[in-house]
Amino acid sequence: MKRAHINELNITRALAILAVLLIHSTSTPVTVLSSDSKLYPLYVFFNIFPKFAVPVFIFLSGFVLFYNYIQKDLTKELIVRFYQKRVTQILIPYLFFSIFYYAASQFFVSRDLVVTWNALFSVEFLKKLLIGKAYTHLYYIFIIVQFYLMFPLFLYMLKKKPALSPHLIWIGFALQWVFILLNAEFWQYPYRGSISFSYILYFLAGAFLGIYFEQYKKWLHLKKENFPIPTLFIWAIWLFSTIYNVYLYYFVFSSQTYLTNSIIFELVFQLQSLTACIVLLQISFWIYDKWNQGFVNVLINLGTVSFGVYLLHPLFLFLYRQINLSGNSIIFHLWSIGGFIFALFIPWILVLLIGRFFNYHWIAFGPIPKKFPYK
Repeated sequence: MKRAHINELNITRALAILAVLLIHSTSTPVTVLSSDSKLYPLYVFFNIFPKFAVPVFIFLSGFVLFYNYIQKDLTKELIVRFYQKRVTQILIPYLFFSIFYYAASQFFVSRDLVVTWNALFSVEFLKKLLIGKAYTHLYYIFIIVQFYLMFPLFLYMLKKKPALSPHLIWIGFALQWVFILLNAEFWQYPYRGSISFSYILYFLAGAFLGIYFEQYKKWLHLKKENFPIPTLFIWAIWLFSTIYNVYLYYFVFSSQTYLTNSIIFELVFQLQSLTACIVLLQISFWIYDKWNQGFVNVLINLGTVSFGVYLLHPLFLFLYRQINLSGNSIIFHLWSIGGFIFALFIPWILVLLIGRFFNYHWIAFGPIPKKFPYK
């Protein structure tokens, strides 16, 4: 039996894509602005505070997969249908935008169509395609593809050994740290962030909540009369780890030195990201229950097309940054805010229009529903 659709997840996706846009739109100010500027700490905050974005998206992928599939019989037909859907939903868009962004980057540098065409058949492009490096943001899609490849194995193991299900978070934590430590000590693979085991904690944490959603559903609703101690504990860890992470990076950005070692950085980031997954879910349920219906539906709409916005926004942020600025600081700050607005609304509108008027929109953005979910 098909499980009920959870509209609140689209709100979480909307919050996560807004976090992505905050990170990317503040990357230039954090890089070029003097640390003596009064607003510099604010830019660092808005650059580091939303670093949970990719882990939250990965958490949601694990949640949705196991929520939808854990009760189904694991058959050959199920696996075939699963991979057929993922080819159109994510692999073809990944290939499309890898080619697009790599070609655009080559043409921007060379201004030569022949050079650009030849670059698409180069070994360098093939290597970047195979590790999610054709453009900076595509590593996330590459990670999700890896999790999709592993998903039937995870599902098989949990159906064979259901006793493992309650321990998925601890298993994910152990697997992630084993990979991190082995890579640091032995492999020293330079693109560790493109390997799924760098994020497996969030995927399996999502899997845990997807499996036990009905059991924890009430706990996700924030109510004054029912605010359990575990929620207070999670929020406290999230706030502390977020503030500490911002402080660590502010020290790096402003002094070009590290306050502590990479293990502490990694642990603080993991605490911030894992707790943010729960915090954002709880905020999403609260928004869905309490906020204005029109605003809720706007967020649901954004969450539904967040994959397309994620894929498109670097292009428009790049185009926006070609605008020449004067040395006026007020104009610079307005320009920085404008980058966020431009990178949000133009891709959002384009994805909606393409989804409505072009039958083959799935080649670029995967499936876009004709009728959007709403409250």
